[in-house]
Parts: sequence; C-alpha cells; structure tokens
Amino acid sequence: ILSFSLNLQTLKLFSLIFFLHDPNVLYISLHRYDNGNFFPGSGAPEEVGSGAGVGFNVNIAWTGGVEPPMGDVEYLTAFRSVVMPIAQQFSPDVVLVSAGFDAVEGHQSPLGGYNVSAKCFGQLTQLLMGLAGGRVVMALEGGHDLTAICDASEACVSALLGDAVRRGKPCPKACASLERVIEIQSKHWSCLQSLSQTSGHSLLDCPLGAKGQSEKDEADTVSAMASLSVDVEQPGSVPDNSETSRSAEQLW
Repeated sequence: ILSFSLNLQTLKLFSLIFFLHDPNVLYISLHRYDNGNFFPGSGAPEEVGSGAGVGFNVNIAWTGGVEPPMGDVEYLTAFRSVVMPIAQQFSPDVVLVSAGFDAVEGHQSPLGGYNVSAKCFGQLTQLLMGLAGGRVVMALEGGHDLTAICDASEACVSALLGDAVRRGKPCPKACASLERVIEIQSKHWSCLQSLSQTSGHSLLDCPLGAKGQSEKDEADTVSAMASLSVDVEQPGSVPDNSETSRSAEQLW
C-alpha cells in the first residue's frame, strides 16, 4: 500500500494491524515526527516491521520542528534518496496512495506547519507513475486548509507540474532525518547501502540529495526530473520478483 500523508493515524493503525508482518506489502510514510513530540507520536524510523515483514515498513520521520519548515526541496530529496530507490527495488504490482495534504503550505504549525507546494505533490505523483507500469490509485486522506487541499488535489489528479523542479540543498534538519532513515533501512535494502557506507559526505553535498552517486548519474536524474520524465527506473535496479506478488508502498 502506498499512502501519502503527513500525519498517519487510522492508516498507520491499519498498517500495523494487517501489514506489519507482511513482506508482500511495502509501507512508506513521510510525516512530521519531531522525535515523537508531534501528534500522534507514532511512526519512528526504528519502526521497520516485524517477523517476515522486517524492512517493509519505512518511516521517513521528519524531526526538527518548523524552523525552517520542510518544503519542496526536502520532499524531493526524500524521494530521490530513499523513496524511489526502495520502491524500484521492491517493484510493486500496484501503488495505492492515501493523499493527505497536511504538509501543503497554508497549514499552521499545530496542523502541519510545512511549506510543500501543491505543484510539488504533482511532481511526486508523476514520479510514482514510473512504478507498477503506471498503476497508481489515489484517494484523498485529509488536510485542514480547504484551499490547500483543493490545489494539491488538482495537482495530483491532473499532474500539473508547472515550473521545473526546484533545485537546491535540503536543510540540515532534513538531512539528519533522512540519514537516520538510510542508516536504519540500509540493513534491509541493498539500494541504500552505498549511501549508508559513504563517509565524509552529507546529503547537503549534492543537489536533491544524490549522496554517494556518480556525477553522471546525478546529472541524468536531475535532467529527467527537470524535463518532467516519469521514467525513473534505472537499469539493473529492479530485482526479479516474478515469484512473489507485490502490493505497493505507503508514502507521504
């Protein structure tokens, strides 16, 4: 199940009950966490699943408050460095998106406080279309600002990307959150091991968080994203999962 939400409450509980032990369902969540101090306090990066499902629960748990708030660059970096590599290696049959827009700019701090643009959600949606042969199912989960919900919903449904991808470096707090996720999940996903083992570098060193990759690979990726490409799969990055039926992930 691929679910996009800032605050996962019902869906997180649903995942823990039904999918915590299931290696055929990859659940990825991007959400504000603040070391467990942001409601509801669940979704720590150390929560990776259990039993046969260890590693198939991925929490990109943003920590550091809203000074500065997470925005487009941070979310695109998370996709670039963690979400898409894991999703490609998992190779889902279908992507189910529960689109929660608490992270869209316009929400006050107690209700989210982030500055992700509606267009960015459209860009992330288009990246996901490169998975599962484009079999992506989206459902509105929530949000608290009507204008933000409408704008983000339109961007996702219509894939209205508008301007080119915003380039830049993620804030240090975002890098720390992502590096913690990479450290934990690299034990379960080979696609992240080179990132975890690279010393003396930071996600801050490369645009869009392309840590530990060649300059050519980075240039190709940025060019593809800037040209609104949905061809995100890299040769040799997807294992043969023909013997196992996959459902998809859980995301933002």
